[in-house]
Amino acid sequence: MSARASSRPWQVHAALAGAQVGFSLFPILGKLVLASLPPLLFAALRAVAAAVLLEAFRRLHRDPERIRRSDLPRLVLYGLLGVSFNQILFILGLSLTTAINTSVLTSTIPVFTLAAASLLGRERLTAPAAVGVGLAGAGALTLLNVQHFDWGSASVRGDLLLLANCTSYSLYLVLSRPVLAHYRVVTFTAAVFRYGAVLIAALAVPDLLRFDPSRVTARAWASLAGVILLCTVIPYLLNSWALARTHASHVALYVFIQPLFSTALAIAILGEALTAKTVLAALLIFAGLAVSVPRVRLPARPLP
Repeated sequence: MSARASSRPWQVHAALAGAQVGFSLFPILGKLVLASLPPLLFAALRAVAAAVLLEAFRRLHRDPERIRRSDLPRLVLYGLLGVSFNQILFILGLSLTTAINTSVLTSTIPVFTLAAASLLGRERLTAPAAVGVGLAGAGALTLLNVQHFDWGSASVRGDLLLLANCTSYSLYLVLSRPVLAHYRVVTFTAAVFRYGAVLIAALAVPDLLRFDPSRVTARAWASLAGVILLCTVIPYLLNSWALARTHASHVALYVFIQPLFSTALAIAILGEALTAKTVLAALLIFAGLAVSVPRVRLPARPLP
């Protein structure tokens, strides 16, 4: 029996949880990096370094796979959604708002994924799911302080960029699964990063020309290394491996781990504080998760 066919439910759960723990470190380490690096250059260094490491890992395999020519347009699209737009929007948003707000808004990914899967005809939108989408949307609007919306607020602009990031990543989760099922995880992930890193690198050229490495602290370099390995390469591989073995909405569900870890670390390391508005927004989003995600056992089945 192949390794793909023999995967068990607990292994999928462990991969999903491990990926989200890695992603949850990103707002904290990212804030430490952004103290010394401009956002677009940070995004470019993260994406390019991850692409190089993933490609090297792919080539270590005895029989490296090649991407079929017919799949190239879709892989480019997945690179844009899952890497280019995802990382640019996330890091720009993180640079403008708090790590706590970042982690709370990231929790909307499950309901965004359900909505995207339903609109694209991949999953049926049940009544509880629709209620969940509404509750999570209300939570996001609460965090944006929609009653007194102020576009001049850096925090509001950052929160909007993060919501756009969630939309992009949700589309990536839903759209990529059929193609992912036909490749090894490292082959698919390396290709997505290879194509996605191109746009980020191009946009970061002006910042690169003005870059002075001597101004970057040792803590920022160490945090950048952590972002690349712990928050990018390892979580993306785990997430892609699990995505090939279960529904996109199940993968997105594990995002709830992120705000728990990130909030605790943001308070302990960055000195951020919880506000009543943030707590209310988080409660609405978690309530949306609780009622919208179907309680189905994770299947361990062979890939198509």
